[in-house]
Amino acid sequence: MSRFHPIPRVLPLVLLLILVPMVSQAAQATPSELVGIMLGANAEDLRDRLDLSRMAPLWNRPWLIRANLKPTKGFAAGYVLCGGCATTNRVERIRLQYKDGSKALFDKLAATLTARYGKPERVRETTLDGYKGLRWIFGKSKKDGVDILLEHFDKGNEETPSGNIIRLSDNRAMAQERACHDTMLRSAPEPQPSFPLFTVDDSWLLPK
Repeated sequence: MSRFHPIPRVLPLVLLLILVPMVSQAAQATPSELVGIMLGANAEDLRDRLDLSRMAPLWNRPWLIRANLKPTKGFAAGYVLCGGCATTNRVERIRLQYKDGSKALFDKLAATLTARYGKPERVRETTLDGYKGLRWIFGKSKKDGVDILLEHFDKGNEETPSGNIIRLSDNRAMAQERACHDTMLRSAPEPQPSFPLFTVDDSWLLPK
């Protein structure tokens, strides 16, 4: 009398249960590169891609250093933000404006990124008409991981031009830069203004 062996029938199911998470994990692999620039790279090693002669701290976030992208095919402009406190010149954000600013390109890019990384969350923007924003988060939360932000602006302003923008950020690294800066401020005496020598009043504080 033949005996029944369940292993041959169970084995395909076991393999499927193993492979599905692996495929899902591969599809959700954290991105780390945009236009050949890697998050975590040293800006000094990207002299052929970045204009290092005009690197400068952000006026409202001095713990980050901005370096503009040199002319790059497919893009109208762009820049990277680098560490300026916890690290030196470490690339922590890449932000680029596509040469093609059409809504059709935005939709195409959104579909490609969704197929690659899954459904994004929508970004709410109330100050600009015709704005669309999609964010893909890699990690437990946005502040603790990497994120991709894809945006379309029908109408731009002084801060953001119209068209399509893509941004790749290492948010944990950027938070470390902020923490480093805050620690330095707490341990250093408050800087005293050297100008003007007279007591200021409203006529000094406002335009005239």
